[in-house]
Amino acid sequence: MNYEVFGKLPSGEIIGKYTVDNSECSLSVISFGAITQAFSVNGRDVVGGFDTIDGYLADDSHQGGTIGRVANRIGGAEFSIDGKQYTLPRNDGGNCLHGGSGFDRRIWDVIEHSDSRIVLSYTSRDGEEGFPAELKVTVTYTLLECGFSIDYTAIPSGKTPIALTNHSYFNLDGFGGTIENHTITINADTYTAIDDELIPTGIRPSVGGTPFDLRKKRVIGECFSDTFTGFDHNFNLSSTESTVICGRSVSLAAVLEGSDLKMSVYTDQPGIQFYTGNFLGSGPDFKGGVKQVYHGALCLETQTEPNCVKKGIGIYGKGERYTHFTAYAIEKK
Repeated sequence: MNYEVFGKLPSGEIIGKYTVDNSECSLSVISFGAITQAFSVNGRDVVGGFDTIDGYLADDSHQGGTIGRVANRIGGAEFSIDGKQYTLPRNDGGNCLHGGSGFDRRIWDVIEHSDSRIVLSYTSRDGEEGFPAELKVTVTYTLLECGFSIDYTAIPSGKTPIALTNHSYFNLDGFGGTIENHTITINADTYTAIDDELIPTGIRPSVGGTPFDLRKKRVIGECFSDTFTGFDHNFNLSSTESTVICGRSVSLAAVLEGSDLKMSVYTDQPGIQFYTGNFLGSGPDFKGGVKQVYHGALCLETQTEPNCVKKGIGIYGKGERYTHFTAYAIEKK
């Protein structure tokens, strides 16, 4: 295990970088945003991010961040609980995206750093970004033989929506090119239809006969056309045989393959947001001075369905425990 100072915020707080490694891979997490800053397989970094804290402060693509209080979009940036209306920041048109200035913009406490684990905690105050109740959150990163898992727990002081995720951007071939030659498989028979503002319409169409049919391995770039230029959609995961990772029962959600690496995503969540970096290209340079490029990386964000709070889904009461577990396992092809 290793610790180093990653940088200093304009307000003076020191941000630490915590690294765990083994003979196959290494994982680095910073205390700003509980961000996955790097994940390297045999020396190849396959996660997007920046060399300095300045990159994260200037970036708006949520590179590697722990997302909350509610991941994805909330239509109209408002919701109600028990008849009371709550108003949120409008940071994505007229909607709220990823909790506003959310958990990936906060300083987390590192409460454990061992040979294979990094445990961070954050307490979100009542009213932060418009969300009710105090929320105590813990995120545990565990290094696997080749891969890593993320274990989330959160306990509120009163009724509030909770839907966390991780926003790592992956390119299994390393950064500089696109992910269009990667292949993807997602175990989902339906997806969440969205409107022009990327807000769910309430319809869950079958993937059959559409670019969203990823039940069998497809080359990502071959899914694109003049009228369909990228994915930014939630897939409703189908039931598959469960497996146990770090003592948690999970199912295989997706498989991503690059030229020589294969990544399997396991989760206990009902959905996964597949995003193909449709807005990359104008942000700060990635690590090593690599330029951001359109479709240069992708996200596989395990989650509850977007806009779930509008349907009363994901509302937790006082002392009710939220849990969420996801693992990214990588192997050589």
